[in-house]
Amino acid sequence: MKEEYIQFAPLFAGLDADEQKMLGERFVQTTAKSGAVLFQVGDAADGLYLVGKGFVRLFTASGSNLATLGPGSVLGEDSLYRAAPYDVSAHAASDFEYWKLSDQDLRAMIVQYPAIGLKLSQNFGSLIAQMQDYLVQQLSRTPELTGLPRHTLQAIADQLEPRKVAAGQTLYRAGDLAGGLFLIESGRIEVQPDTADSERQEVTDGSLLGALALLTNKPQTTTAVAREETLLWALLADDFQMIASRQPGLRRSLGRNVRARLSRTDQTQAALRLSQMPIFTQLPPATIQAIAQRMVLQHIPAGERVYRIGESGDAMYLVENGEIELTAENAVGVVEEIGRVGPEGFFGELSLLTGQIRVEDATATRNTNLWILNKHELDALASQNPAIGKALSQGVATRLAGASQTDEQALRRFALLADLNSSDLKQVTTLLHPMRYRAGEIIFRTSAPADKLFLVDKGNVRVQMLGGGAYLLGPGESFGERALITEQPHNTTVSADTDVDVWTLDKQDLDMLMNRYPGIAISITRIISQRMSETPAAAAPAGYPAAPVEAAPRRRQAAESEAPRRKRRSFGEWYGSLSGGAKLRFILLLLLLLIFLCVTIPLTGAAILNGLGMASRAIASTLNNALDVVYADGSVGVASASTTTERMRFADAQVPPTPTYTPFPTSTPLPTSTPLPTSTPQMTATPVIILQTFAADAAVAAAPAEAAPVEEAAPEAVAAAAAAPRNLDGRLSQLGIAIEDAQAAPGQQYWRLIEARWEDEEQAGGKHHIYVDVLDENGNRLVGQPVTVFWGDGNYSAALEDKPAPDYGFNYQMYASGYAYNVKVEGLPSDILRGAGMGDLANRFKGIHVAYYLVYQRATK
Repeated sequence: MKEEYIQFAPLFAGLDADEQKMLGERFVQTTAKSGAVLFQVGDAADGLYLVGKGFVRLFTASGSNLATLGPGSVLGEDSLYRAAPYDVSAHAASDFEYWKLSDQDLRAMIVQYPAIGLKLSQNFGSLIAQMQDYLVQQLSRTPELTGLPRHTLQAIADQLEPRKVAAGQTLYRAGDLAGGLFLIESGRIEVQPDTADSERQEVTDGSLLGALALLTNKPQTTTAVAREETLLWALLADDFQMIASRQPGLRRSLGRNVRARLSRTDQTQAALRLSQMPIFTQLPPATIQAIAQRMVLQHIPAGERVYRIGESGDAMYLVENGEIELTAENAVGVVEEIGRVGPEGFFGELSLLTGQIRVEDATATRNTNLWILNKHELDALASQNPAIGKALSQGVATRLAGASQTDEQALRRFALLADLNSSDLKQVTTLLHPMRYRAGEIIFRTSAPADKLFLVDKGNVRVQMLGGGAYLLGPGESFGERALITEQPHNTTVSADTDVDVWTLDKQDLDMLMNRYPGIAISITRIISQRMSETPAAAAPAGYPAAPVEAAPRRRQAAESEAPRRKRRSFGEWYGSLSGGAKLRFILLLLLLLIFLCVTIPLTGAAILNGLGMASRAIASTLNNALDVVYADGSVGVASASTTTERMRFADAQVPPTPTYTPFPTSTPLPTSTPLPTSTPQMTATPVIILQTFAADAAVAAAPAEAAPVEEAAPEAVAAAAAAPRNLDGRLSQLGIAIEDAQAAPGQQYWRLIEARWEDEEQAGGKHHIYVDVLDENGNRLVGQPVTVFWGDGNYSAALEDKPAPDYGFNYQMYASGYAYNVKVEGLPSDILRGAGMGDLANRFKGIHVAYYLVYQRATK
């Protein structure tokens, strides 16, 4: 009887006799008394029921009689197939017999016989939940997805749709936009490349198609045609992007395992770029085209390594789009950025040709597409045509020689190094470290310790002084020297006004060079003296007397669009242009440096040899104090000072330094976590520096700093801040941005988001930042107030800076798309903006440059 019911039940239509038998064997027979409850509304659906004898009544949640079912009827299948709780109740209307197929048994049977699950899904009208275990198993066996955790595979399985492709039908064509990810269940598909140099491939069960086009956001480079009726599982493009934004491991796994030859269009572009590279200039066009035909396309997700230090140089890379960061450890084991390679750039070429191991790490800072030339492909071409190897060797030699010549010419732009001969300059070159900063990135902040000298190679930097003034420095200029010479923290904040490349020189290396090449010491005194004479009085650092200004300053203000450009003058021209006070200051600085070189160092060496360490430290301390005094009070004050004791006071707010490097997150951003600030930085006691003769010990006393009066907000201002309407960009809701209200009690102060503005790609003009300002009840900026951007298990916090209008006091550079970032203000309960990230209205999960502008204000509930 059971077999007959299964044969004629519409739910099991299409099953052959063997499949019906296997299904029937898993039904378990049971009896129930009249009035017995089979299941109730809200119970977890654990099986479906086939009525044998008797009747069963179905009731709605409200208790209404929905239906009465008799022998041969099936119930509970809808909830079971959807993995949802039962939405009706089933009560026995009489004594009756029934068979039950449990959810567990159905899943086990489908894993073993997936065709049954497919037919049940077809009868049901959609994919049944019991297919999930089978699909997870199939996905785990796919080479491109090997190693992904079960929860990621389940997320994919939940979105898969079955699709049949008839024999001869095209799944997609070369040039089509990516439509989805396709897993072949059964059948054969022929993959036809769009270039004549690649062979056709036939793929069968378990093969994955369409992944590279989805990852790279590029058109398909092949055509896929079914050679027989084929059943496959499809993950649509939008569903893929949604899963990839929540499960970053999916993009990483596919990126590591999926690559393909360049399309015809990309080969043409690659050949053009190769021909412009120095190492390939000796090769004829036909050979370069042959090299381009052997290159492959690979996607590198944000945060993924391309290679590591110590690995063999087995490939060269051209960046099609995205960005690669190159880092290496310095002499003391600290990882430093040595360069960034963006679109149209390349890296790894010398290791490929010379066989050297990698001396740097290469990491994608954003989703990046690379064109890769592997060593075995180049070797294969060279073996076929020996002239290629000879031409490449000549290219490498030319590249190395040209680089050396270019480096020397570039370094002679800097006044510090201009007078060195070629041999000495080569020695200096080995001590320099390249660094790159993005526009708006902080290089160092006021009160940060000074540990290196900076030489601007490309771009402009903005120097922000404590008094509010600012100026720009451009290529050929240096900064950071004053703090190194005086061994004091920086008294300015320097940021990248544009994308900027700099060379850095560590402090210990600078000290060594000054001892070896006195001309460098003289050049530094010229730079410091010249800046003191050029800096406007209004812009002098807080706590320092302004240097006298007898001529209009040469530097343009930072509001101008371009950095200043000085015409290099001879020493005589420069010295003759100085004012009397500036000349005197220069002479005093020069004398102090000569004392340092000719007296302090010999005395210190003698003291060490004779065990007189304390005496040498006193001399060094006195000299540093003397340099501070010259910088602070100027030469006139020093010249008129008593030869015994002269006191000078200066105030300098000790703000904890903030890291200058912003970590780069992955798709769900995973930059290095930065600890949240625990309190607002406070002013410390103002140090009093005492300058004495070289025969006396240097002494330091602390003078208490007077606390700044706290301005009380007027009650009406407090009320207005709390009641003012929010000014929110209407597009935020379309982007899926949410604002979570602060959890504050009535009468409690909190941070209220009063303005949120979004700029699309055109409006942002290349910026991809979150900008934040924080105001008090009266609308004044709260400098020093910490702001936090957080994501997943990471965060970045920094204090609000006193930047000139219209700049915001805080900014964070985004690298992840989708709903990656959340923003709040520290110290009080805060409104939280949730779901910020790169991407526009049409492409929320793509790395499109956009910007957010947020204003918080202190208010009372």
